[in-house]
Amino acid sequence: MENFSVILVEPIYGGNIGSVARVMMNFGFKNLVMVNPPLTGIDAMKFAVHAKEIVQNAKIFKSFDEMAENFDLLIGTSAEIAGGKNFIRTPISSAKIGNVVNADGNIGLVFGREDFGLSDKEIEKCDILVTIPTDKTYKSLNLSHSVAVILYELVREKNLRGANLKKMKLANKTERDVMLEKFTELVSVFELGDFRTRLIRKT
Repeated sequence: MENFSVILVEPIYGGNIGSVARVMMNFGFKNLVMVNPPLTGIDAMKFAVHAKEIVQNAKIFKSFDEMAENFDLLIGTSAEIAGGKNFIRTPISSAKIGNVVNADGNIGLVFGREDFGLSDKEIEKCDILVTIPTDKTYKSLNLSHSVAVILYELVREKNLRGANLKKMKLANKTERDVMLEKFTELVSVFELGDFRTRLIRKT
């Protein structure tokens, strides 16, 4: 799972950063990336326990856009489900995320802020959106718990496939942009209107 990174976008609490690092070590992930993290390194190291090295080696970026340039595939996460928010991506269940376990290239698992998650613009820049099914009376999970669920699903799928796991080459960003433009041209032929065309294009 060397090509997977856990990305925390503007995490608020150092303790959560440390807890995420600990979960990553539990499941065999080493690459931690943070966008504009807080200056709470002491708390992060304290909660990381034996996963301090993951925190120490974390890559830091000042903005979401700067971070996104370093990945071939971004998988965003959200506590909301389809219909609960005006998504420009159709969310999939966390149980299906295992389908990308054999994808080649740099893959980022993006987790939003503890208080309000990822912004609509950030979700739009993700290639896939994943939700974790929870009780509707209280949908939000602790940050490290969300990371644990996603990493578990990936490791579970990897173990199920075992020796049959073969790497799948991803289209790079340029190739995907070309495909998207061609698709947009095709959709425009049907004259569905700007709104529906935009929804189809971003699904």
